[in-house]
Amino acid sequence: MVDVKKVNWVTTLYLIFSPFVAAASLYYWLKSGSFNWATIVLALVLLTFIQVSITAGYHRLFSHRTYNAKWPVRLFFLVFGGAAFEGAALSWSLDHRIHHNHVDDNGKDPYSIGKGFFWAHMGWLLFKHNSELTQKEKERGGDLMNDPLVVWQYNNWLPVGFFAGFILPALIALLWGDFFGGLFIAGVVRSVINHHSTFLINSLSHCVGKQTYSDTHSARDNLFTAILTFGEGYHNYHHEFPSDYRNGVRFFDWDPSKWVIKGLSLVGMTSELKKIPDEIILRKKTQMKEKRMKAKLSASKLKFFGSTQEQILEGLKEKYENAFKTLANLRAELKKTQKASDSDFKYDKTFISLETNILQDRINDAHREFKEYVGEWNAMRRRVLAYAKAV
Repeated sequence: MVDVKKVNWVTTLYLIFSPFVAAASLYYWLKSGSFNWATIVLALVLLTFIQVSITAGYHRLFSHRTYNAKWPVRLFFLVFGGAAFEGAALSWSLDHRIHHNHVDDNGKDPYSIGKGFFWAHMGWLLFKHNSELTQKEKERGGDLMNDPLVVWQYNNWLPVGFFAGFILPALIALLWGDFFGGLFIAGVVRSVINHHSTFLINSLSHCVGKQTYSDTHSARDNLFTAILTFGEGYHNYHHEFPSDYRNGVRFFDWDPSKWVIKGLSLVGMTSELKKIPDEIILRKKTQMKEKRMKAKLSASKLKFFGSTQEQILEGLKEKYENAFKTLANLRAELKKTQKASDSDFKYDKTFISLETNILQDRINDAHREFKEYVGEWNAMRRRVLAYAKAV
């Protein structure tokens, strides 16, 4: 039985009726002969601004601090992020941090997929949350509370978001005589698309797709949601490495948000972009391949366990694990050397520079060795699996 006192009626009514208003307005706009390409372009531009403000702004900047951004970038994300009508960046980020800390915990994860697809998609939004920040929430979001722009948006996101998401496109479309299209097509229709694209990350990307890096949580890599959300769909990767500013880690992965963040860094508007070292990513991926391989072999007729093939694979695994440890030690040594160079004037700068170059060369060599051993392991894995199918 639903407690009507706990229902957030404003959000509920908007989420329920906005798709119908969007469909009706789109039908009227087309039927009345009001179609205008300028309005379509406006809707697409606004959709892009708002989606990137959620993905690169609310998510990767404010929730996970995967990079730093100067105030014009933060202000842009806060204004157009508010236009998404998904709440203030402060409360959005705090909810998201809880989600990561307690993913799939039905009692603590605000939008746990364990409570059903609809709940994860939008059901959790239909109920009231405490609008006043508790002391614990203020402590957990101390970095956000210290940002005056975030606090300003928290106090004003509704009028700011309404203006940027509805009034602004209506006024712009008025320039070519399409106030209705600006308000309803670039406003309401766009809003519905923004909403459900984002919501699919919490629902579809937690039940459909590949678990490339881990199966200890429900997050999955899903190209469809990546396309809709400008790169957020590589969700299995994100849940394993939430501190990485990229979601699509490969250069060809569809992740416009990472390209925006990287592009802004080239003109000095973003900095300290965090990346997970390649060997950590590859090791996680290889561990999942090993897990799936063993599951397939245990169900096959091939007597793999205790065989020569298993011994070869274990030997190659030991080699790449040792190379991985060497890499980790070298990276730690390099970090220590760089820190000494930055903080202690007593060190000879020329010597530090030489030492840094030597360590970097050793890291490159160890990285190549690690990848070679992983490659050999993968080649052997493929041969074993092919042989198991033939048996």
